[in-house]
Amino acid sequence: MTAQTLTLALACSMAAVPVVLADAAADEQAIRSSLAQNMPDLPIQSVTPTPVKGLYQVISGGQIAYVTADGQFLLAGSLLDLKNHVNLTEQVRDKQRLELLKTVPASHKIIFPATGAKKGSLTILTDPTCPFCEKLHREVPALQAAGIEVQAILTPRAGAGSPGYVESSQVMCSKQPAAMLDQAMARKPLSGDACQNKLVEDNMALAEQLGMSGTPYIILPDGSAVPGYRPAAMLIPIVTGQTAGK
Repeated sequence: MTAQTLTLALACSMAAVPVVLADAAADEQAIRSSLAQNMPDLPIQSVTPTPVKGLYQVISGGQIAYVTADGQFLLAGSLLDLKNHVNLTEQVRDKQRLELLKTVPASHKIIFPATGAKKGSLTILTDPTCPFCEKLHREVPALQAAGIEVQAILTPRAGAGSPGYVESSQVMCSKQPAAMLDQAMARKPLSGDACQNKLVEDNMALAEQLGMSGTPYIILPDGSAVPGYRPAAMLIPIVTGQTAGK
């Protein structure tokens, strides 16, 4: 390839970039216009291209959907990359969860620190009246011993006024919430005021945004969610990066 040919090729490729950007901008405008006309109460957070030509990802209120470039057709569900075996929609949700967790005040969490050098951390949305939460809570010492910090967020599954809601408020009202949560998970009676209803309600709203389908709800370091109970032996290699054979 001569220098003249190379220069011409580069000029052509650079000229194509503004065209692509202009097309994407026009598509976004069409999508926003169509959604505003047909779904006027739908707040649009973002409109971004996907790897599928003519298909755009729309995020509204944390929810993910897909819209054609002309804004005429909307799809709800997961976008799967079959060749690479990747759920592209879940990848976006994972990032959303991590960003949401960054907004949680320290006062809304109960930290069970790692023993020795910290190798990783995970978050558990939990309810002191949930049997599988109690079972998972018994795994916390093993997680700590493996160098994993556990961040517990109380999110009563039965909602406001439920026994789990009252106990969660009592635990968070305590001067020693970690010890009080241990007591609650051991099904020992709690004493003390339930003075943190607002905090618990904030946690419940967070749980909905995180996509919690029930308790316990485990969020791993990459933002992926694992619903239900999992033993420490299963979680430790995932969080610390160890392999099963080590």
